[in-house]
Amino acid sequence: MQYSNLSVLFLVCGVSITGLTPGQTADFVTVAAERSYGDPYTGDMVTNGIITPIDQDFNNFYIRNADGVIEILLEADAKIGLQSRVQKGGFESGEVVCQVADQVHRFELPKVLYVRRNFQDAAAVRDYLAKGSKPIFDGKLYVDPIPDHLPTEQEPWISGRFVQENGRFMDVKVGDDIYQIGTQGHDGQHRIMGLLKRADIQPFTQQAFVHGHMEGDVFHASEVALRLLEDPAGKDDPALLRYLFIGDSISGNYDKALRAALKGRLNVYHPPTNCGPVRKGVQNIVQWLGAYDQPGLQWDVISFNFGHWDSRNTKEEYQAGLEAVISELRKTKAELVFVTTTPIPGGYPGPEDLQRDGRAPGRVQQTMSRFINPWALEVIARYPEIGICDQHALLTHEPFYATWMEAAGTVGKSKKNIYGDLHIGGILAEPAGRILARRVLDILGQEETLLMASPLTVGQLDPDRQRPATKGLDVEDFIELLHKNERLRKYNR
Repeated sequence: MQYSNLSVLFLVCGVSITGLTPGQTADFVTVAAERSYGDPYTGDMVTNGIITPIDQDFNNFYIRNADGVIEILLEADAKIGLQSRVQKGGFESGEVVCQVADQVHRFELPKVLYVRRNFQDAAAVRDYLAKGSKPIFDGKLYVDPIPDHLPTEQEPWISGRFVQENGRFMDVKVGDDIYQIGTQGHDGQHRIMGLLKRADIQPFTQQAFVHGHMEGDVFHASEVALRLLEDPAGKDDPALLRYLFIGDSISGNYDKALRAALKGRLNVYHPPTNCGPVRKGVQNIVQWLGAYDQPGLQWDVISFNFGHWDSRNTKEEYQAGLEAVISELRKTKAELVFVTTTPIPGGYPGPEDLQRDGRAPGRVQQTMSRFINPWALEVIARYPEIGICDQHALLTHEPFYATWMEAAGTVGKSKKNIYGDLHIGGILAEPAGRILARRVLDILGQEETLLMASPLTVGQLDPDRQRPATKGLDVEDFIELLHKNERLRKYNR
């Protein structure tokens, strides 16, 4: 095996997995039993991480995650698969279109696929059978044929041939009968095992989800599902600095505006996921940061937010998680910007106090202004070098957001609020993206660098054509907000 880069990786991560006696198992917290079921077919242990250098024979590679670096050894018959969302109708059309930011990858699917789902033990099989063979989750798709099989206490799995998509499940034919088995895993992505080969494993641009078992300090892999990450090759302008923005679905709302404002100014990236609560950040921040110690993969500036998913968190848990994330962010030596969490609008229930167990009251009015943002800013105050982009203040102070602030919310599962919910879609997202773009350039010392002009057209801003949430906007005031630096900087500190 080729170890030329291994010692460097250990030093960078600050974790050594050497020095173990034969038979001793490394205490890797990211290596755990499958959360929902054991897997006697592919192994009962799982881990994942960003792939780092591979040996020349494609038998061995390393993943980096919160533990540092873990050596992965591929078993002789290890299956390599793709982990990706599949567009509606993709299985029937025989093609997976995997889009990572603006990069598109296409994979041809075989005409026949198979599904297998394993149960933890005999008790899990008895429980499944007692429920009358109702739909189950956590199956996987396979390219290679698998015999039809119904679960028994001695052989606890079900397998058969994929027939068609059926909502959240797959119709799977086992013998003469059809069963519903879900095949979506992490982030709603399907795992299609056997679709790829060992030679498809690439460092720094893929995340590996690995099944197998530990022997000493080495993870022996029976299955590896590859999730594609953004590849800077052919994308990055080497003359520009690199920027990573971390956030939940709100960051997805202003993604387009942020990228448009920084086009030609910075190389812009986002983790390939909804970054969710701070707990998810603690678990995944090392992978989101990628191989930043490698030439050309460094981060020059990183913005980050956790809030909406933490609306029922405690102060202690939230702040401890934020500290842990910041600790990893600081290792990159990048400039850092914290983004305050946007408000809960008036269509949600009225404000409540902390719960008896000290948890914030959830997605109700003022949760962000009374709890989550103050808790976050207490932590940020300990790091005066971290800049702040106050998107919460933007949405609560600008008249343009008044109707949305008053009326957006939830009206039950069967109806949609015409004013929207807590997300800031469409035109609402434009100022949020641009104030963040301005803050990012400023913290890099590029105060004189202008943002790209907003691509919004006069027709899009016509008050008579606005949706209910933006009805009657003052077009001139709105345009001034988008383009005047003093207006944009009003919400940055």
